[in-house]
Amino acid sequence: MPGDSAARFFLIDGIPLSLRPWLQFRIRSFLLGTAVIAALLLTVVLVPQVLSRQARLQVLRAHVGEAARLAASQVDGDAHQRFINGVQADAQSRRAALSPLLRLHAAWPEAIYVYTMGVRESRPFFVLDTAQDPEFARQRGLRASQYLEPFELRKEYNSNWLDELAAGRTYVNEGFQYDDYGYFLSGHAPIHDSAGHFAGFVGVDFGLDYYMREEARFHQIEIASMAGAMLLALMLGYGYARYRHAHHAEVQQHYEFSIQDALTGLPNRRGALVAIQSAWAEVDTTSHAALLVDIDNFKSINDTCGHAGGDQVIRALATALRHSLRPGDTAARLGGDEFLVFARNCDQGAAEQIAARLLVAVRSASKVPVRFTVSIGISVITAAEGGFDQLYHQADAALYSAKRSGRNRYAMFEAQG
Repeated sequence: MPGDSAARFFLIDGIPLSLRPWLQFRIRSFLLGTAVIAALLLTVVLVPQVLSRQARLQVLRAHVGEAARLAASQVDGDAHQRFINGVQADAQSRRAALSPLLRLHAAWPEAIYVYTMGVRESRPFFVLDTAQDPEFARQRGLRASQYLEPFELRKEYNSNWLDELAAGRTYVNEGFQYDDYGYFLSGHAPIHDSAGHFAGFVGVDFGLDYYMREEARFHQIEIASMAGAMLLALMLGYGYARYRHAHHAEVQQHYEFSIQDALTGLPNRRGALVAIQSAWAEVDTTSHAALLVDIDNFKSINDTCGHAGGDQVIRALATALRHSLRPGDTAARLGGDEFLVFARNCDQGAAEQIAARLLVAVRSASKVPVRFTVSIGISVITAAEGGFDQLYHQADAALYSAKRSGRNRYAMFEAQG
């Protein structure tokens, strides 16, 4: 309905007219801007989270290492050395040695296994295991490792852990391990006898259920942060692309204003030179024509009709020029009442036809305060014969000849013999 706002909601190529300005940007600028901004934002978002994840892992490893050292402090090193050597290793002695570890393990719900080991010929074997207590094993659902049972480390977990322990250092696995109980992290601490000699080591397998749940929560935060960063990058990339488009459009508009005559809308002298230079870039035998057009007695028109009337005459001439040219020809206002037509790929006959059409169009011009006429000078040369400066000066000489011959006509340039 007339006056209804919906009636002003048009579609252009399937896109509402009201949305068209928001879609004016270069895809390349949008993609490039988004990629750069996304890289920066993801760096800002992810680097702290990666560092935080590493810090949490280091805290966890330190905690497991401390637990292993605490467990090692509960073991009688001299008795443990005897167990390793098979001396006084009866069940009762081993149960007595296991008692402190049981109490400690009972206070650690997150610990899966707590055990001790010995080493012979670089091969580790179990000595004490809290799961060797039947009641405790039943409560925790553990399978006991038997006294002197060999320990086989899976190939994927191979490391220099035994060397580290023999050197008196606590060792915590670099990565997580996995078995029937789930993910866990193992820490080992050396046991020393009263003489300070290495007497085996304690192992503590810490379950990671709580840690993995927390890491899953942090991972969700990371994903949300990344999604937020990407969304922000898309928004900023769009803003950048729109800014680039608007800036380019503004620069282009200023440029077009700088090469356009404000009164007639035709190119000015600078705009004409830009158009002509592209035509002259190809040096060949094709002829080009220049027509210089000048309003006859323009000073008298200004004196009679005033500058407003003179402006009307100039605009009328510009309209006549547009109606007289061939497709691809360039018309420009050089200043005052002087106009230029540059006709590319134009011979003498075609140039004279343009001039004749212009004279007719000027004589029939309407909406002017006074009838006026023009004089036209024509020059035709090939690009191989000379440059535009030569073409222009020859057309200027021909224009002078047309005025001298009575005005309201055109004249061809004729070289003096």
